[in-house]
Amino acid sequence: MTHTVQPKETLYSISKKYGISVDQLTALNGLVSTNLSIGQVLVVDSSDSFSENNSSNDEPFNAVADYGNSVFQRRQVFQVQQENKGSYNTYVISFPSPDGFMHTGTMRDVYPSPNQVNPRGVSYAGKSSFDENKNMFLDICQEPFYADILKYISKNEGCFDAVNSYDKAIFSFGFIQFTGAVASGSMLTRVLARLKERDEDVFNECFSQYGMDIQSFGTPIFQVETNGGTKEGDAAYLEVANDLRLTGAFIASAFRPTMICVQVEIALEEYVFKAVSSSVMISIFGNAYSLNQIMSTEGGIAFRVDLAVNRGLSGSLAVLKKAIEQVLSESGSSDISNLDERNIVEKVAMNDVEAWKKQRVLKILDSGFSFEK
Repeated sequence: MTHTVQPKETLYSISKKYGISVDQLTALNGLVSTNLSIGQVLVVDSSDSFSENNSSNDEPFNAVADYGNSVFQRRQVFQVQQENKGSYNTYVISFPSPDGFMHTGTMRDVYPSPNQVNPRGVSYAGKSSFDENKNMFLDICQEPFYADILKYISKNEGCFDAVNSYDKAIFSFGFIQFTGAVASGSMLTRVLARLKERDEDVFNECFSQYGMDIQSFGTPIFQVETNGGTKEGDAAYLEVANDLRLTGAFIASAFRPTMICVQVEIALEEYVFKAVSSSVMISIFGNAYSLNQIMSTEGGIAFRVDLAVNRGLSGSLAVLKKAIEQVLSESGSSDISNLDERNIVEKVAMNDVEAWKKQRVLKILDSGFSFEK
């Protein structure tokens, strides 16, 4: 069976139409890019595919064939080179990607941040960028503006394969830095559970064959096999943070179209849709208002989403409440729907004590988003 590409269609929309994954669609057609052309004919049923579409360059790296049957042997596919730099170490991780080649990522430990908790943890900005992959998921975004917001936030957070394993979140991954720690919301577990639900074959190739899994009975729990037994939850994420071979498995997974689409889906559901919902209320001087009534410009909405990503929805409402009350008092007006939203952003920055938070807040003013009502 084949499909002829129509205007505005993407790999994601076509895969959903035929009940296959983006990875399967990519492999069936031997695609090396997410760009599609109107009129392009795609194979959408494996029975119609030719053997040359399944050449070694399009197949996932076979860790079993190359390294052995145990999960510990298979992890050797992720090679780690360490170089001491005196007060810290740099690491180069080699990992396989779906194109059949080995790729590398460079990172360091003892990350110079006031938020450092784990000196063995690393920071890695990643290479699987938003712009390079956006054709996969534009149709997931209900509004094109939502994709613009996520692109802006990714500039602060990283690429789809970004890693942060030095702070209290234990292990964070992805273009929104989905957190592993339970105390930080464990959003990464939701991402992994969605990936397993969406395409179990891809999940197995990226994680299960290396001894990582999601236990899905009741609340999903992340698990890792170790020499001392199976670890779960925070202990499992700490194992990933401290074992760069396991970190490498996460990095490699972000070059899979299905993982990229899942990250975007969860980001939309957990941050964008919740932040802009008309049900989000805020108390200003004792009166309840819909936040949409106060901050409705492009810049205001983008700022609300970025705050929700960085501080959580409840945390973002707390800082917005203080700033809005300050601006309303200084304006001398009772029209809360006509406040200067740029001024609200400036007040949030002024109220922040930490310099990095001030800088992130003020970036929105130069982002190109309009604050005109």
